[in-house]
Amino acid sequence: MNATREEIIRIADELIRSKGYHAFSYADISKVLGVKNAAIHYYFPSKSDLGVAVIDNTAEKFQQTIRSWEQLPYETQFQHFVTMHQKTKKNEWVCLMGALSPTYDTLSENMQLQLKELADNIIIWLTGLLENGRAKGIFHFTEEAKAKAYCIQSSLLASLLLNKVLKNDVYQVIQNTILTV
Repeated sequence: MNATREEIIRIADELIRSKGYHAFSYADISKVLGVKNAAIHYYFPSKSDLGVAVIDNTAEKFQQTIRSWEQLPYETQFQHFVTMHQKTKKNEWVCLMGALSPTYDTLSENMQLQLKELADNIIIWLTGLLENGRAKGIFHFTEEAKAKAYCIQSSLLASLLLNKVLKNDVYQVIQNTILTV
């Protein structure tokens, strides 16, 4: 992939997580890169195209990450998943899902489709991990694995949002609570 294109995606990702999708413009990216807006439009004719690229990039990184965990014990994979947003929290950002979900209805159809696919893939993976771990006697919960996955994912997402507002340790408290599965 082209280094300039990658850098545009990286900056857009940070802006979405810190300010929100509708709160940044190509001018914000141009200023950081020291280029004209036209240079951004060359790679991403519309902001929606850039949004899709950011979501795709996040989805790809998630797939790479979970592939790197495949040989680890279920409880280690789970711990890695629950703690994977440490940098996000440290920067006082929110995760991409947390940044885009509140404005879902205002996003372009192609962004909505990509965001839904990302959410589905996270829930499918987490559900499988929970089911397999419970079958091996590692995890102990009574509800359906998919319901547990929804609760875990939504708690993590909400903890980053609430942590951004309260600027306290709510994220850590939620993490510790989830890790007692």
